[in-house]
Amino acid sequence: MTSQSLNIKNPEFKQKTGLQEGDRKAIADALGVVLADTYMLFIKTQGVHWNIMGPAFVSVHELTAGQYQNMYEAIDEIAERIRALGHKAPASYTKYGALSSIRDEDEPKTVKDMLSMLISDHETVVADMRLAVESCESKNDFVTADMMIGRMAWHEEAIWMLNALNAD
Repeated sequence: MTSQSLNIKNPEFKQKTGLQEGDRKAIADALGVVLADTYMLFIKTQGVHWNIMGPAFVSVHELTAGQYQNMYEAIDEIAERIRALGHKAPASYTKYGALSSIRDEDEPKTVKDMLSMLISDHETVVADMRLAVESCESKNDFVTADMMIGRMAWHEEAIWMLNALNAD
């Protein structure tokens, strides 16, 4: 490997898959929001997993473990889709904070409040994914739309499970 190959700085590239450059950029930007939302929710879910207390400990601890593991894998898939579209995937806490619709918070909460927070955050992710799907479909990017639809279904199931645990 030559030293010149290590000096490549621009992560963007051209591709010819039937999507226009402007459309790929708009889709990559929408996915950047979804990536940031997913990363923020991943962190908050892990926080609930670590800090849960009381009689619901085992059920919430196990549920959130499965959820943050799923999101960990999704983060990579979403970032790699941004790259496949020819654009740089956002990759910093500062950037995620700026892009995400999810509020950063880390205060002690009751179990009920923790679950309510996660439910609200999953709902936020789904809403941003719907916007991404609309953008993808209007630009004929059915691959990304399909990925987002699958992720939305997973988040909607997570909402149901969290609501079931949080029921009075």
